[in-house]
Amino acid sequence: MPCYRCGARQGDPEPGKPSPWRQGLVREHQVLVCPDCHPAALGELARCPRCDSVRLVRRLDQVECLDCRLTRTVLADPAEAEPAVPASARGDRGLAAEVASALARVLGTQ
Repeated sequence: MPCYRCGARQGDPEPGKPSPWRQGLVREHQVLVCPDCHPAALGELARCPRCDSVRLVRRLDQVECLDCRLTRTVLADPAEAEPAVPASARGDRGLAAEVASALARVLGTQ
Protein backbone atom coordinates (compact mmCIF):
# COMPACT_ATOMS: atom_id res chain seq x y z
CA MET A 1 0.00 0.00 0.00
CA PRO A 2 1.51 3.36 -0.98
CA CYS A 3 1.57 6.55 1.07
CA TYR A 4 -1.89 8.04 0.73
CA ARG A 5 -0.49 11.56 0.21
CA CYS A 6 2.44 11.18 -2.18
CA GLY A 7 2.04 7.64 -3.54
CA ALA A 8 5.53 6.50 -2.47
CA ARG A 9 5.80 2.77 -1.88
CA GLN A 10 7.05 1.42 1.41
CA GLY A 11 10.34 -0.48 1.43
CA ASP A 12 11.58 -2.99 3.95
CA PRO A 13 12.97 -1.38 7.12
CA GLU A 14 16.53 -2.07 8.21
CA PRO A 15 16.82 -5.38 10.07
CA GLY A 16 16.00 -4.98 13.74
CA LYS A 17 14.54 -1.48 13.33
CA PRO A 18 10.86 -0.55 13.25
CA SER A 19 9.39 0.96 10.11
CA PRO A 20 9.32 4.77 10.09
CA TRP A 21 5.98 4.64 8.24
CA ARG A 22 2.79 5.35 10.21
CA GLN A 23 -0.73 4.11 9.80
CA GLY A 24 -3.89 6.03 10.48
CA LEU A 25 -7.46 6.63 9.38
CA VAL A 26 -8.72 9.14 6.84
CA ARG A 27 -12.48 9.18 6.19
CA GLU A 28 -12.79 5.78 7.95
CA HIS A 29 -10.22 4.16 5.64
CA GLN A 30 -6.91 2.84 6.94
CA VAL A 31 -3.95 4.48 5.22
CA LEU A 32 -0.16 4.45 5.37
CA VAL A 33 1.81 7.68 5.69
CA CYS A 34 5.48 7.93 4.72
CA PRO A 35 7.92 9.69 7.08
CA ASP A 36 8.17 12.73 4.75
CA CYS A 37 4.38 13.28 4.65
CA HIS A 38 3.64 12.46 8.30
CA PRO A 39 3.98 16.01 9.73
CA ALA A 40 1.65 17.47 7.07
CA ALA A 41 -0.80 14.56 7.37
CA LEU A 42 -1.41 14.97 11.10
CA GLY A 43 -4.22 17.44 10.46
CA GLU A 44 -5.96 15.02 8.08
CA LEU A 45 -5.83 11.88 10.24
CA ALA A 46 -8.82 10.91 12.40
CA ARG A 47 -8.31 11.28 16.15
CA CYS A 48 -9.47 9.24 19.11
CA PRO A 49 -12.33 10.97 20.94
CA ARG A 50 -10.97 9.81 24.30
CA CYS A 51 -7.22 10.53 24.15
CA ASP A 52 -6.85 12.57 20.90
CA SER A 53 -4.33 10.07 19.47
CA VAL A 54 -3.97 9.58 15.71
CA ARG A 55 -2.82 5.97 16.22
CA LEU A 56 -6.07 4.39 15.03
CA VAL A 57 -6.46 1.11 13.16
CA ARG A 58 -9.45 -0.35 11.39
CA ARG A 59 -10.22 -4.03 11.85
CA LEU A 60 -13.28 -5.37 10.05
CA ASP A 61 -16.06 -2.95 11.04
CA GLN A 62 -14.33 -1.54 14.12
CA VAL A 63 -11.84 1.23 14.77
CA GLU A 64 -9.43 0.81 17.69
CA CYS A 65 -7.12 3.36 19.30
CA LEU A 66 -3.70 1.81 19.87
CA ASP A 67 -2.99 4.16 22.77
CA CYS A 68 -6.08 3.93 25.01
CA ARG A 69 -7.73 0.85 23.41
CA LEU A 70 -11.07 2.60 22.85
CA THR A 71 -13.05 0.66 20.24
CA ARG A 72 -15.93 1.95 18.16
CA THR A 73 -17.85 0.83 15.10
CA VAL A 74 -17.01 2.30 11.71
CA LEU A 75 -19.15 5.30 10.87
CA ALA A 76 -21.52 4.49 8.02
CA ASP A 77 -21.66 7.63 5.89
CA PRO A 78 -22.28 7.12 2.16
CA ALA A 79 -20.47 10.38 1.40
CA GLU A 80 -17.29 8.81 2.79
CA ALA A 81 -17.50 5.62 0.72
CA GLU A 82 -14.59 6.55 -1.57
CA PRO A 83 -11.25 5.34 -0.19
CA ALA A 84 -8.56 7.87 0.68
CA VAL A 85 -6.15 7.16 -2.18
CA PRO A 86 -4.01 9.87 -3.73
CA ALA A 87 -4.53 10.72 -7.37
CA SER A 88 -0.94 9.67 -8.05
CA ALA A 89 -1.66 6.13 -6.79
CA ARG A 90 -5.07 5.70 -8.46
CA GLY A 91 -3.71 5.52 -11.99
CA ASP A 92 -0.36 3.85 -11.28
CA ARG A 93 0.07 2.20 -14.69
CA GLY A 94 3.79 1.71 -14.02
CA LEU A 95 2.99 -0.60 -11.13
CA ALA A 96 0.44 -2.51 -13.22
CA ALA A 97 3.04 -3.02 -15.97
CA GLU A 98 5.63 -4.12 -13.40
CA VAL A 99 3.23 -6.70 -11.93
CA ALA A 100 2.27 -7.98 -15.39
CA SER A 101 5.94 -8.38 -16.31
CA ALA A 102 6.70 -10.24 -13.06
CA LEU A 103 3.75 -12.58 -13.61
CA ALA A 104 4.87 -13.27 -17.16
CA ARG A 105 8.38 -14.15 -15.92
CA VAL A 106 7.08 -16.43 -13.15
CA LEU A 107 4.53 -18.16 -15.36
CA GLY A 108 6.95 -18.44 -18.27
CA THR A 109 4.68 -16.69 -20.74
CA GLN A 110 7.14 -14.01 -21.75
